[in-house]
Amino acid sequence: MDSSHFRSLNPPAARARFYPLASPGRISCCCCRSGGRPDAGTTMAAPNPRSRPDSQGCVLPLPTDALYEILLRVPAKDHCRLRAVSRPWSSLFSDPHFITAHGTRHQEALIVAGYNTFHRNDGIICDVMDLSGRVVKRVRATADETGGDEWVRSIGLDFICTSKGTERSFRLLNLATGAIRALPEGLAEEHAMHEPDSCHFHSFAALGQVPSTGQYKVRRALHRASDCRAVPVQLFEVLTLDGHARWRGKLPPPNPVSFGLWEYVAINGIVYFFSAEWLWGTVPGPLFRLVDRITSFDLEAEEWGKTFRGPISSLVDIPHSFYLYYDIDFSLSAINGCLVVVHRSSESRMGLWFLMDFEKCLWVKQHRIQVQPSIRGDYDYLTIHPLLVLNDGRVVLLHIANGFGWGWLRIYNPETKMSTDVREVENCFAVGLYTGSVLSLANCAS
Repeated sequence: MDSSHFRSLNPPAARARFYPLASPGRISCCCCRSGGRPDAGTTMAAPNPRSRPDSQGCVLPLPTDALYEILLRVPAKDHCRLRAVSRPWSSLFSDPHFITAHGTRHQEALIVAGYNTFHRNDGIICDVMDLSGRVVKRVRATADETGGDEWVRSIGLDFICTSKGTERSFRLLNLATGAIRALPEGLAEEHAMHEPDSCHFHSFAALGQVPSTGQYKVRRALHRASDCRAVPVQLFEVLTLDGHARWRGKLPPPNPVSFGLWEYVAINGIVYFFSAEWLWGTVPGPLFRLVDRITSFDLEAEEWGKTFRGPISSLVDIPHSFYLYYDIDFSLSAINGCLVVVHRSSESRMGLWFLMDFEKCLWVKQHRIQVQPSIRGDYDYLTIHPLLVLNDGRVVLLHIANGFGWGWLRIYNPETKMSTDVREVENCFAVGLYTGSVLSLANCAS
């Protein structure tokens, strides 16, 4: 540990010379019940011979309060290694009071990348990494009698949602505690008539939290495609994560919704979807989709909200024919707690539109991003997903190859209009943020 951390806390007489603390095994560090600080009665072990006064100055033993404050200032990535110093230190880093106090001083952004074990031979389904690309936690696939490959379907609220064996075998894994919750596979009672054909449905799930109650709820959707001129069959169900969890069938929205990559997102108890509204022709021929229409589902009321226009169609009241395109690229993201529509208007330009007022449907284009080609020199095959806007205005992006799960985690600088590569990701099929402290993770890895 850098001695400058200690010198700043020692009295002037003690700064003349720095010596290591007594053996960590002899230090008793306990958190009190209020404020997360050591108990008043906690004492330090007697200083070792190296910390006795000598001819160069008086060296005083370091008080436990000072040691506690020093460790609060140490970055969490170093704590992962310091856990091995001694049992008292390991216990301190696991104490909820210390974790809370440390988290208020070190609000670090952590990226969660989810994988598919079918494409890996190490059993890893999830990496948690910092913005330097350093992996601070690795999660392995669950070992049980079910067998089969496991893949991450979505990431949110410090949980990862996986499927194992089949699409409907959803599991929730708490990144902080390591606890795993298997969700029921059967359909809700209201949808029992579809059970014989359930093998033809594709399943999707999104985890959300009701702000007023703190309850966690899972929104499950099942989709069965139809021919090009028929409305697809979509089933919607909700499950509350309590002691008697069961799926409850809900009415479908007025129009089908999309379940493609980054076409739905949960924010503050609301799940937003792109509404798949189509312009029907009077004669057989190609159909046109009305782009950037969004509908919402309220997890507390468990009912659908209104469908509203996205940023492009909200600019002016224009006829449908103006914004009917096949090649416009739209996606949804949750950035800093806001609903964001990502509009890639060309192969090299992308805009981030933030919803500032839901009732007035007010969108503001806060960021313009110059898209850099991949190392292969291509633009078209890349899907670009923004994750976070940092305090200095830089934007954390995931560049990923469509259908291949290969790409880069990058940080875009709006001043230079250039991106910095942070880490290469392979076989990545879901990405999200971990908002808790690194110390609250179940374990640490280098």
